[in-house]
Amino acid sequence: MSIKNKLKNKVKHNYNLKKFISLFQYGLPKNTKKIKGRNNKFDNQEAFLRCVEIDIVGDSNEVVIKKGANISNIKIFMRGTGHRLVIGEKCIIKSGELWFEDDKCTIEIGDKTTIERAHIAVTEPNSSITIGADCMLSSNIDIRNGDSHSILDVSTNKRINYAKNISIGDHVWIGAFVQILKGVNIGDDSIIGIRSLVTRNIAKGCIATGTPAKTVKENVDWKRERIYEEV
Repeated sequence: MSIKNKLKNKVKHNYNLKKFISLFQYGLPKNTKKIKGRNNKFDNQEAFLRCVEIDIVGDSNEVVIKKGANISNIKIFMRGTGHRLVIGEKCIIKSGELWFEDDKCTIEIGDKTTIERAHIAVTEPNSSITIGADCMLSSNIDIRNGDSHSILDVSTNKRINYAKNISIGDHVWIGAFVQILKGVNIGDDSIIGIRSLVTRNIAKGCIATGTPAKTVKENVDWKRERIYEEV
């Protein structure tokens, strides 16, 4: 192994050295934290944060960012009580918003998931958005489990558009400008094509595209690396 590759390998497996190099390259991180209320918990488990804005108003809210995560240019916004955000180990989030309203909402992002830019919002009590491990989310993605306003049935005057949980499995690739709406479950290893609007469940190992998104191919998998067949 060359000296250059040895150094790369050493940096890859040394959190403190990686953090030092990032500071040298990009300067000191400028994070802001505004927390108002009682019994709120912010637990940074050796994650690297740069230009992260924490804005919490309420009680008993919890933010957990696990070891080795690299989070930059995001806003964590919480209003209400009992919310929980968990960002897994070695996640990379480059930009976006993680948004909580009402009470007892959850966003969980699995280990080694990468996000270029996304707005992820949970907006009604006891609801959740779960993103699995080793997912790859591109830019300008919108994931929301509620409509933020009420739609009423005129004959009964009752609301008909309550929030529903969203679940995205492990190893899911989501293309740029995708929107994922309430009540959707996306199976492991699936791919959502660019600019798609996902309003229904997508099974495991499928490619789905369109507005609304429909399955166009089944029995697929994907890798982050570009693979070329030998000539």
